[in-house]
Amino acid sequence: MSLLPLLLASPAIAVAAQEPVPVPAAAPQVPPPDELVLEGDNIITVMVNGTPLRLEVDADSFGPPVINSEVAARLQLVAESRRGWRFGSVVVEGVNAVQLVDFGGGPLAKTISWAERFASRKADGTIGVHHLPYARVTFVLAPPVEGETVQRFPMKRSGSEAEARLGTEVVVGTKKLMMIFALKRAENLITAPTANFIATHQDGGFEPGSDGTAIMNFAVERPTRMMRIAEPIMLGDLVVDRFAVRVEDYGDPKRVGEIGENDPRFDKGQILVSRRKGRGRPDLLTRIGRDQIAHCSQITYDLAQSEIRLSCGPAPE
Repeated sequence: MSLLPLLLASPAIAVAAQEPVPVPAAAPQVPPPDELVLEGDNIITVMVNGTPLRLEVDADSFGPPVINSEVAARLQLVAESRRGWRFGSVVVEGVNAVQLVDFGGGPLAKTISWAERFASRKADGTIGVHHLPYARVTFVLAPPVEGETVQRFPMKRSGSEAEARLGTEVVVGTKKLMMIFALKRAENLITAPTANFIATHQDGGFEPGSDGTAIMNFAVERPTRMMRIAEPIMLGDLVVDRFAVRVEDYGDPKRVGEIGENDPRFDKGQILVSRRKGRGRPDLLTRIGRDQIAHCSQITYDLAQSEIRLSCGPAPE
């Protein structure tokens, strides 16, 4: 049975939506440590209405924590409002409810979402860094190597409070692109409008025979093609020059064009001046995948200092 008809048909839900979640009196709690260090599956234990849940921390997550529908049923959660997630032409319908969430410092009333599709196959659900009560959250990516340096990026919080996400900004042309580190994804990922914008500003084209599939949240699959740009975007010391483009999402990447055989734009021995006019209205969001930071050992989200730090070895040639 769909979650939404149940939400709309049940009069009990309307009553529940009007009643605030009571916060029980409790003994003073020990505050959480300043830093959370994650590695492997990046799973933490969080108490929801007094029940321990295992949540997968995802740097790419936005909005409220999302739990699996079977977990919501087990906890007997009552939906209070509708919500949805759009991935191009695919819409995942879901619901919200305010529940008591405790990270160890005492219960707080927070919105939790769920849908009929699985939010996580590894845990009871997922949660974004922006919800965590720590001063710093560090993801361990690989063993450190000799000669590592630390790159520092100003942290930017985008979206409304309900749909917040964390990243950093890079200026391309006259626009600022929001760069989100997507640690569960191999490739950099953008939508069709952003591909048009980047390709016409940085002289890009599709690589032949590069059709692929991007796995989005809730295991939604979207078709992609790989785009390469002749003028890389510099994210600190990172040379960002390849992107998987969601070719059917939010527009048509008709301005990207194709990369031809022996294309002179990608000959490092030649200096060419692009005659392309920058066009397109990007959605201002670019996901930076693990392949781009494969030489980095850890990434830290310093929520207290509003800074993202990457500890990286020498960049590959």
